[in-house]
Amino acid sequence: MHTQRWIRGMVAVGVMLVAMPAFAYKIQIAEHTALNIDYLLQVQAQFAEKGAPDGTAWSKDFFVRRSRILLFGDLWKNISFFFETDQANWGKGGKWDAAFFVQDAYVSFKIVEAFQVDVGMILLPFSRANLQGAIALNAMDYHLNMIKFVAGSHHVWRDMGIQLRGTAANKKFHYRLGVFNGAQGQSLQKDAAGAVVKDLNGKDVLRSNPEDWPRFTGHVRCSILGDDTAFFLKGLHFATAPIVSIGAGFDYQHGAVMDRPANLDNKKTVVQKGTLTDALSFSADVYADVPIGDKHEIVFQGAFFWYDHGNDLVYDKAGNRSVVAAKASGLGVMTEIGYRYDFVQPVFCADWFRGNRANNDILDLRGGLNFWIRNHNASVKMEFSATKMGDLDKAPWSKAFTTQAQLFF
Repeated sequence: MHTQRWIRGMVAVGVMLVAMPAFAYKIQIAEHTALNIDYLLQVQAQFAEKGAPDGTAWSKDFFVRRSRILLFGDLWKNISFFFETDQANWGKGGKWDAAFFVQDAYVSFKIVEAFQVDVGMILLPFSRANLQGAIALNAMDYHLNMIKFVAGSHHVWRDMGIQLRGTAANKKFHYRLGVFNGAQGQSLQKDAAGAVVKDLNGKDVLRSNPEDWPRFTGHVRCSILGDDTAFFLKGLHFATAPIVSIGAGFDYQHGAVMDRPANLDNKKTVVQKGTLTDALSFSADVYADVPIGDKHEIVFQGAFFWYDHGNDLVYDKAGNRSVVAAKASGLGVMTEIGYRYDFVQPVFCADWFRGNRANNDILDLRGGLNFWIRNHNASVKMEFSATKMGDLDKAPWSKAFTTQAQLFF
């Protein structure tokens, strides 16, 4: 009886999702003033090897991956705004203390199509991989192991600042250039126990960006075919015409990371000051979404990442310290390919990172199957992942299976 009720309930939910209209709620306040209200819900079930509390069994975790309220619209002619909240991983691991926070909040001023200004909490314009909106992803989730911003320099890949952007040549060329806060006063030197190292006066011996220099981040994009210039880029367009684009980006901040640690004597007196260095990152990518007829669509994206985030201070078992390359420094390659037939789509992802520090590599393989019930408005995704971290010749595979239901309206 309970099984029959469960089946009837799932059928009812499926019928509701298919019948649901795909539109946002819009309130027209005045001739040039309007408010749109959207909501995104992503619910996941995840089974991870050795993820249970005993450290040996598979976890059986049900949680809200994302719960977002979106408010956006026009304030007046050529003045728009975007506001978004999130409550990520709510209930994951039995924890219900996930913060409800403001993720995006900015105002945009459009002078002309080629020159627009955004002010506020803005998605950092570094690479296409991090400029995609969570609503329109192709794979289950982002390529999280490939996007590496300096600690304390962002909140969910956003930062406070001002950005110039625009399109030209009939939307074939797109640019974004921003000046942001970046890392400010982050404690960089820690002892073997992970505690911040302080001097005789109780002050941190090494903190980032003491002169409060801003961070500069930018991205340029060329659409060879179609239009790939949306503020939040899409992983899958359900395109009716080919979309092919290439892009490149950078992220730079003066004095944001450690170069050399400070030395102290037994009385916590600094005998040699620590030094800082600049954080620098580059990205380059290619994206293609090619429809074939009415029901077939091939999607591919590949990207290259290079990071120089200075040095870290590490300790061995005997307590001896050494200076090594930062954990985020290195070279990464990201790939993602999918083939959609009607509402069914297999997806495969392969990410590889070679760290500048020894035994700090990553190999992440993911294979999934998507069911597009109502395009991005209602979908179900399943994914199996296998990840290695550290010495790839010796590190064991960490495996997980995840399924997700998405509702966006």
